[in-house]
Amino acid sequence: MSRLRLTNQSYLPLIMLLAAFLRLWRLAAKPLWVDELYTAFYSLGKSLKEIPLGTLLPPERYWSLLADPGTPWQAAQAVTVHSNHPPLFFMAMNGWFQGMGISVWSMRAFAVLWGLVAVAGVFYLGRRVGGPKVGTLAALLMAVSPYGIYLSQEARHYSLAVAIAVFALSSWIALLQGDRSLRHWLSWIGLNALGLYVHYFYSFSLIAQWLVTISRLLWRRHRRAQTLSWLLAMGATLLLYLPWLSNALTHFQAEGGTNWLSQSTPIWQTVVLPWLQSLIAAVFMLILLPVEQVPLWVTITSALIMLGVFSLVLFQINRGWRLEPLLDLWSPLVSYGLVVFGLMLSITYGLGKDLTLAPRYFFMLYPAVTVVAALALVYRRQWVVVVVLVAGLVSQLLISYDLALLKSYLPGQIGRRLGADAQPTLVLIAPQRNSYRARALSYVLAIPSHANVQIAFTEPATTETWQPELTNSDKIPAEKSTLWLVEPQRQIPFPPKVVLSSQTCSLVGERIKTEGTGQQKYQCVVAAS
Repeated sequence: MSRLRLTNQSYLPLIMLLAAFLRLWRLAAKPLWVDELYTAFYSLGKSLKEIPLGTLLPPERYWSLLADPGTPWQAAQAVTVHSNHPPLFFMAMNGWFQGMGISVWSMRAFAVLWGLVAVAGVFYLGRRVGGPKVGTLAALLMAVSPYGIYLSQEARHYSLAVAIAVFALSSWIALLQGDRSLRHWLSWIGLNALGLYVHYFYSFSLIAQWLVTISRLLWRRHRRAQTLSWLLAMGATLLLYLPWLSNALTHFQAEGGTNWLSQSTPIWQTVVLPWLQSLIAAVFMLILLPVEQVPLWVTITSALIMLGVFSLVLFQINRGWRLEPLLDLWSPLVSYGLVVFGLMLSITYGLGKDLTLAPRYFFMLYPAVTVVAALALVYRRQWVVVVVLVAGLVSQLLISYDLALLKSYLPGQIGRRLGADAQPTLVLIAPQRNSYRARALSYVLAIPSHANVQIAFTEPATTETWQPELTNSDKIPAEKSTLWLVEPQRQIPFPPKVVLSSQTCSLVGERIKTEGTGQQKYQCVVAAS
């Protein structure tokens, strides 16, 4: 079988079309999840405290919360006060909303745009490192990677951070190679500063670039004359970040600022899980099959297939590594990747903040992994790339139809359940605390548009007969109706009976628990006078 023939830039438009198709296909099919709702509210200049309490409203009234964007400065204020992220992405999305309108599709399309920029950028990064063939293959790998598509299809800041990183790395490699034009210096400084304003984890990329650069300057004495230029560039980057530094420190010191990364697990899990989770992230960059909410035999079969495909491609990467003179532990991108991963593990084990907890946190490693894989595979047999293509296409097909990569608390499943009855339905949701408001709202927005449902956010129900406080009890149907009580992380039983105006509601069936969210169905009838 012939070897790869990727000799020029003419393939890039086709790769970009493939990347766009895979990222835009069924873009709005899945319901918004918690983090995307945070993105929406902060980008609009709002907070989740604007969700009304104690008032029965139809689903469309909750959708109206995602409207009327404020100014970019209001977006910056919202994310600074109510979140622990830097403001640039949210300000940019505010401007996107002003021009493109607000919908599930437009929210995610903004991330898709930057995902496509990243695909184009990794072509230039790969070309800079190893020539046009490497650039073309790197772009193809990122175009079909389920991990890259996932980062591009969520209304979050990861695809923008990756896009900035690939161009910053391109300028960095150019500078290391001796192409020290003013354009490369300015882009390296400016892009790295921008990255810090997009996501705090971008600092891993910056630190890795700096450490690798300093080590090369110290190791190769003839380059020490360049030290001043590099130090000035690093200092300029820090100066550009100074206006935000105090806010960043406040975010890290705030109560709950990084608590979501702290896990209480047995010691053996604390040691083993980061490595296992890192392996899962690496496999995800190549292939993803159904492993959640499926029978055990499907999970096992999918896991074996994924590990088999990953091992096959990894074996070919290893063979290519040994044959490629540009690949060794000292090469800039390899050193960069090792430092980024080392920083993640240092924080995980040293500070007890598990940065391997979710695959998306590996986004600063992703560009380097892609280009290194392209370098190792570029002179391998064509069937290797065919395997990668098929793995990516099959993965995206399964993800698009909600057969893989399900959100852990299943908002779509719960939303469909709440809107399933033909008769009038009332849904009372008790978020318990502010951190659950976005999760509760995601259930509401996942209710089918045709459902005859009224929803209210309320205080948690008692364990005895309960009568909720509603400001518009006149909206309660006069005829027979269905009631659902929904409460994330409810540990105590739901009440045996609920009183709603002129109706009395009795338990129907057993309590349902979906990934920690309790749901209890009731049948309501008009109370005897």
